[in-house]
Amino acid sequence: MLKQCLLVVVLFFCVQVESQNIADNEEIEGNSISAQLYTKCFDNLNQGLDILEKYPTFKDVKLCSIAYCMMLLYYKDEEIKRVAEQRLRGIATQLFQEGNPVYLISGMDSYLTAQEKNKNLEDDNHIVYISIAACLTLSFEAKAQEIVNEQTMQLINRK
Repeated sequence: MLKQCLLVVVLFFCVQVESQNIADNEEIEGNSISAQLYTKCFDNLNQGLDILEKYPTFKDVKLCSIAYCMMLLYYKDEEIKRVAEQRLRGIATQLFQEGNPVYLISGMDSYLTAQEKNKNLEDDNHIVYISIAACLTLSFEAKAQEIVNEQTMQLINRK
């Protein structure tokens, strides 16, 4: 009985916190620099084009942004995962070359952290922080975070 009551209380607080996050996110997500870069489409990506053409599922899908390429990592097919990794590296490189290096973050209040860190883009190598997941980070999100962040830091360290 005590476990059930505790579970209900915890669920109640989780719903309250999440509904507050949704309300806060709605105000800033659409036009923030991090949202723009997260969904920015790079039409010139050609990594794995020959592989993707073999799959009818991807025929009409534009796999040209961090958000979409990250989803490719969800597939079980190792060939598709390799394409996703190549494209994510390509996007991170292009963003760096444009002067917008990105660093993906996740975890509790990561969107607030990104919002705060992005107030001054002149600090820490002009990095734009992008929150990709709140409390729970799925394995494909964690992998995308690792790929993009590694590529960004390699490029910054080469300068």
